[in-house]
Amino acid sequence: MKRKKDTNSWLGYINHIRQQTYSREQLQTEGLERILHFADVSNSVFSHSIPWIYLLDYTTGKYTVVSKSMQLLLGYQCSDFIKDGLSLTLDKYQKDHLRLFNEEIFPDRLSILRKIPPAEHPNYVFSYNFRFQTKGGRYINLLQRNCFIKSDSKGNPLLSFGVITNVEHFKADNPVIQVVEKVDNTHFLGAGNQVSKKAYYIHKEDSLFTKREKEILLYVAEGLTSKAISRKLYLSEHTVIAHRRNMMEKCGAGNATELITYAVKNQLI
Repeated sequence: MKRKKDTNSWLGYINHIRQQTYSREQLQTEGLERILHFADVSNSVFSHSIPWIYLLDYTTGKYTVVSKSMQLLLGYQCSDFIKDGLSLTLDKYQKDHLRLFNEEIFPDRLSILRKIPPAEHPNYVFSYNFRFQTKGGRYINLLQRNCFIKSDSKGNPLLSFGVITNVEHFKADNPVIQVVEKVDNTHFLGAGNQVSKKAYYIHKEDSLFTKREKEILLYVAEGLTSKAISRKLYLSEHTVIAHRRNMMEKCGAGNATELITYAVKNQLI
C-alpha cells in the first residue's frame, strides 16, 4: 500500500520511472526546435513577458531543453537547470507548494491520464499556479502549462513539455487551481475544451465549506435556482452564484449534480 502511494506522488513516480529502461526511439521528439528558436530570437521584443520553455525527461530527472528566456524570468542560467536537473527545482520550489503538487496535484494528473489512451496524452494540457524562488531570493507566482508528449504503452508519462510564465501581479498563492484541457494543436499548448478544474489549498481549513456555503448547498440540493435561493436568504443572485462557484472549485465539481454527489458522499447534507 505504501509502495502505491509513493509511486503516485510526483517524486515517488519519477524515482520509479528512473529505474525503468526505455529505448531512444521511445523518447524521441520532433518539432521543438522551431519553438525554441522563436523564444530565443524574441527575448528583446517580449522581455519579461516571454515564457520559459522546458522539456523534462522523467526517465532521468533531467531537463533536456531549457529556453534562454528562463534567465529573464528567474535569473538563473540555462546551464544551472541542465546541470542540476530536478535537484535545483526542488530546492527553489516553495515548500508548501511542492508538497501540494507532490502529494495531491500530480496524483490527480496520473488518475486522469490512466483513463486516456497513451497515444492521446499529448492532447491534454495541465495548467496550475505555484510559487518559485528567483535567484535574487524572492518568491513569485508562476503559471505552468504542460503536456506529456511521450508516454509508454502502459500510460506512464515520460516526457513533460511545458511553458512557464510570471503571473505575480494577477494570482495569489492560495488556492492553487489546476485546469485540464483537451486541445487539438499540442505543439503550442493552445487553448482547448476544459476537461476539469479543481482548487487545492495550502491550508486545509480553507478547503472547508463555510456556514453560508452549507446553507446555500441545502437549497441547491432541493433543486432551487440561484435566483430563488437569493430571495430566501436576502442575498444578491450574484453572491449566491459566487458561493456556488467557490464550492464547486473546492470539491472539483463540474456542475450542480457533481456538487450534490460530493456533498452526500462527504456527509455535508
